[in-house]
Amino acid sequence: MPEFGLINMNTRLYDPLLGRFLSPDPYVADAGYLQDFNRYTYARNNPLSYIDPSGEIVWFVPVIIGAVIGAYSGGVIANDGQYNPVKWDYSSGQTWGYMLGGAVVGGVSGYAGWAMAGSGIPMANTAAIAGSSLINSVGTWAYTGGQTPISIGFGAFSYDLTNNNFGYLGKKGNKWYENLGYGLGALANLTDAVSLFRGGGQNIKANSAKTNKEDWWGHSAITDENGNPLVSFGPDNPPVQKGATLSETWQNSIQGAKVWDTYLGDKGTWSVELNNISTTAISKYVSGVTRWDLLLNSCVGHTSRALWGAGIPNIYLFHPHFLNTQLFIRQLGMYSSPYLYQIP
Repeated sequence: MPEFGLINMNTRLYDPLLGRFLSPDPYVADAGYLQDFNRYTYARNNPLSYIDPSGEIVWFVPVIIGAVIGAYSGGVIANDGQYNPVKWDYSSGQTWGYMLGGAVVGGVSGYAGWAMAGSGIPMANTAAIAGSSLINSVGTWAYTGGQTPISIGFGAFSYDLTNNNFGYLGKKGNKWYENLGYGLGALANLTDAVSLFRGGGQNIKANSAKTNKEDWWGHSAITDENGNPLVSFGPDNPPVQKGATLSETWQNSIQGAKVWDTYLGDKGTWSVELNNISTTAISKYVSGVTRWDLLLNSCVGHTSRALWGAGIPNIYLFHPHFLNTQLFIRQLGMYSSPYLYQIP
């Protein structure tokens, strides 16, 4: 159990009074930058100028999402259901008071949702939605003096405790943003269901390695919660020959698949953390991998299909950065989902 005042940043405890982590970062981000050799520091001791590309500060994202949507919801309530903020009465203390109350409640519920999602409990993503939606709902009910109902969301559906009715994806009369929220919540339900029934639920990272002049394509990989490779395949031999025709390039690209470095922690590698993912389902896919080619069986092709097997739908777009962009948007959507169908 963390001591009072410590912040659990998913893999390490941070002491805000000391401004230090209590355990070292397992990676040196930049060997050419002296400050990075102090692995107890946060964002090079300058969080106003730097971010942590490894995902260690991901908790800021759901807090900001909750605060922004919460402030908007507060403004809507204070202005009698007016959805256009341009038409709000900004001379009214109630508008500013409700916006502030909504931002605080949304930020707190966002942090709670992030903590539950990364906690490692069964159905963690669904639990995060339930926890953040309930906190947000009760908080909104409190600062508005009981003007809003108390409800709890579970992803693809929700329950209104005040009026004793259910809301769900596709329900007649839903506004577009309600269906969007339920749809994003359904992604969390799907991932949790696969993890529950297949087993091996862990927090994993999808890694898109840096690109440069020598290796413009980069590399796509998946690592487990301890940084060990789950999916990371490359060709037996270099697949492209300078001056080769398209047909020759394709033929030369057909290789046996071998395990490659994941590049986790290397400077320029972009990692997106995913919560409660079935590593059993991923391992099942990996056990059948024998081929590498430039089209469907490249590093990102194998990563993409392994994620599908673990209940994470995605669109195969050939480049590792495209896949990680989708996963990042997915995470933003899941964190946003409970607030979207609670907008008054």
